[in-house]
Amino acid sequence: MDNLEMVFLGTHTFTFTLPSTAQVEKENHETIDVPGFEAVWMFQHLEELQAGDESAFTYAQAVAVSEIEDWHFRGVNFASVLVSHEAVRWVLCFPVIQEDGVHYALQTRTISPDGDDVFYTFDSVASAASPGAPVHAVPVLDNLRFLSPQPGDKLMVIRAGDCRWDENDDTVFILPEDVLEVEIIFASEVRVL
Repeated sequence: MDNLEMVFLGTHTFTFTLPSTAQVEKENHETIDVPGFEAVWMFQHLEELQAGDESAFTYAQAVAVSEIEDWHFRGVNFASVLVSHEAVRWVLCFPVIQEDGVHYALQTRTISPDGDDVFYTFDSVASAASPGAPVHAVPVLDNLRFLSPQPGDKLMVIRAGDCRWDENDDTVFILPEDVLEVEIIFASEVRVL
């Protein structure tokens, strides 16, 4: 799973449907449709996929892909990419809210999704840990690709008092006694392709 990339889409409803085409502007300013879909390669750039007069996204899709067709596809920060459907391995749909009228954040009920003590995992990953074993989690949504979700999984938010980083600083292991709060995002779900 380490060779996966994480890309993000915005959607106005809970859906696993991915766009069938993306639009690219050629040198002569002609716009053509190309196979695949446009996404952003970091969650913090999700707003770049939103037209100025469009209402805010209510959900986001985190899409784990094995290959990206074109980097710097377009976007203010050149953060968007072109992805083929064949490269998609799994999709997570989860609720989001706009912060400060621009940037997006995961919508939670009890745990603030920001902070150095907040981590993300999937409910099957957390329940697979044997009693007393640490929970495998990631510090940012962009790192979800380092976990292995199951079909139907829900996203979990964990606030922890302490953790141990893996050797690459991509994921963490949280001991049960260091878990301060847990929230399952019930309006989220994984589909494995």
